[in-house]
This record gives sequence, C-alpha cells and structure tokens, in this order.
Amino acid sequence: MRYLLCSAALTLVTLAAPAHADRIKVSFTGTNSSPDRANVFGTAIPTVTGYLIYDDTRAGTPFVVNDSRSAFNYSGAVTDLSLDFGSGIGTLVEDRNFGSIQVSDQYSFGRDRLSFNNMNIGPSLITGEPAGTNSYNFTLGLSGPFDALSSSDLPGAFDPDIFGLQDQLSFFVSRQSGSQPTGVAVSFNYNLSNITVENLDAQVPEPAALALFGLGLGGLGVGSIAARRKAARS
Repeated sequence: MRYLLCSAALTLVTLAAPAHADRIKVSFTGTNSSPDRANVFGTAIPTVTGYLIYDDTRAGTPFVVNDSRSAFNYSGAVTDLSLDFGSGIGTLVEDRNFGSIQVSDQYSFGRDRLSFNNMNIGPSLITGEPAGTNSYNFTLGLSGPFDALSSSDLPGAFDPDIFGLQDQLSFFVSRQSGSQPTGVAVSFNYNLSNITVENLDAQVPEPAALALFGLGLGGLGVGSIAARRKAARS
C-alpha cells in the first residue's frame, strides 16, 4: 500500500507541474538619443514605449560557432510588436512570425547579445507615417558581459538585468525619392530603460490539482504511520 500511495503522489506532482512557456513578452521604454534632430514625421518623437513577443520554441540555425563564441539565428521567432512614439505615431503587429532573433554567447571575453532583427513592416501598419514611405525596419538589441548568457539557446523568460551594457531600439525608414519632409533614408535610435520580461504562458496548478496533491501527501503520511504501527506490533 505504501508504494502505491508513493506512486500516486508522484503522478499528482507531475500533473500539477506548470507547462513550458511558448510566448515571452519584453516590455520597455526608451529615450531618443538625438531628440532635437529634424525627422520625417514632422513632429518630435523623443520617447518610445512598447513591447515585443517571441516564441521561445522556435528552432535555430548556427551562423557562428568557433573557439570564442556560439551564435544562432531564430528566424520567425518574433510574433508581435507594439510601439508608441507619442503624437499619434505608432505601430501594432500581431501574430505574424515576422522577425528573427540572434543569440550570441561569448565564451570568455566580449559581449553576449540578444538581438531582435528583421522586423520589417509596411507603411499601412504605422499610424502617422509620412507620405512616400516604403517600409520600416526595427531592431532591438540587448548586450551584456560575456557571462550574461550561458548558451546560444533562445532564452525563455530571462532577467533583463543580466544585460544592461547597451540596450537600444533603432528603426530605419525607407522612403521614395523626392518624398517630403525631405529624407529618403532616415534612422532613429532610442536608449532603452525599464525593461521587463514576462512569461505569458506561465501556468499555476489548478485548485483541484492542488487538492489532489494534498490528498496524495496525506495518503503518504497515513501509509507511513500504518507501516510503523505494523512494524511495532510484529
């Protein structure tokens, strides 16, 4: 009986364990590194707030593996992007699998990097875009010391404080020749702060599962007591 109760309790522990997360949300705020520079939006965009979401189960392909570092690219891992630059300018992209992530793990020197790249969207997805815009390309990069990452695997919910050396959002605006306000290729850079990371699919045991787990532990206690009493009588 004692062994059966042990087995039942272990089964309940397994059933109550949280499932592996698939979606990781990175939220941030940032400040324009050149706020006084004229830009094609015709209005100042000194700050940015936003988030991106990525799928941490995407398969990666190596692009650098040598004695000093390992780096993998995870194509299509970025699924959502939301940015607000104020003054009615912003973007929202959902459920697209449109951006890639590069993870670079330095072994003993240099910087570890987590870079969200190739987030390309058309002007129809930007509110407040200037006339003549062809496309936008966004990049968000986090870098830290060489021991910030332990591998080049795509991380699940991570601690953003392991980076902090240079956290930036940049975007590039490609425009048609002759577009006004003037500027065919314009770039913007934001120094990021207040970065938070959360696991959108984190699960906690259901109340019923917790109750069953308690019963299983109770059964273990009863079985143990009964076994001791039986041993004492014999």
